[in-house]
Amino acid sequence: MTLEEVYKGAGLTAAEIKEIPQFLTYSSKCFYDSPSHDKLFEYFAFETGEMPYGTAKASTGDPEIWIMEKLEELGAGWAE
Repeated sequence: MTLEEVYKGAGLTAAEIKEIPQFLTYSSKCFYDSPSHDKLFEYFAFETGEMPYGTAKASTGDPEIWIMEKLEELGAGWAE
């Protein structure tokens, strides 16, 4: 799966995709409160089932961190 496939599968808009590198640098924008977080969480937790159940329930991991690490793994870049 490519980064582009994830973005498309999650239904991210061009504007939301453009914000991802800013979220990776933990800028002042809060990823958790963004529409892209909600879409990516829904995609990974329920559509693909890639996110572990305990992480999705926030009992054994942090879903926000899991999503960010997954995006980095797929090649999402850092904002400069």
